[in-house]
Amino acid sequence: MTYELTWHESKKALRLTLSGDYLLEEAKEVNRRMLDELETSQMPLLILIDATHMNRSYRFSDIRTAQTFMDHLKLKAIYVATNDRLVKLSMMIIFNLSRASFYICDDVEKATLMLQKQLAALR
Repeated sequence: MTYELTWHESKKALRLTLSGDYLLEEAKEVNRRMLDELETSQMPLLILIDATHMNRSYRFSDIRTAQTFMDHLKLKAIYVATNDRLVKLSMMIIFNLSRASFYICDDVEKATLMLQKQLAALR
């Protein structure tokens, strides 16, 4: 498995960790799980995507089509961490047209700091 979906902060922020090859089938599974969480959430959610160990994806247009959760009304913001230029480009193509705010950082620490500031503002 090349992904792990966990709570960064319970019922407020999800963390998606990607490593290795992120396959289309896994993107569809992540999408289903994200939609489940968004549908049952009582408040807007944030997501932190750690793509620092993700291999470069050459099918990112297919993955973009599979990630419908990014247009959900309860998704407030997406924070992506990666230092690979091609992965950054892929993430920008996948998530830039999202209804949610989109931020991309070079490392997990910066993305986490931005997410924590957003969580503090929501309280």
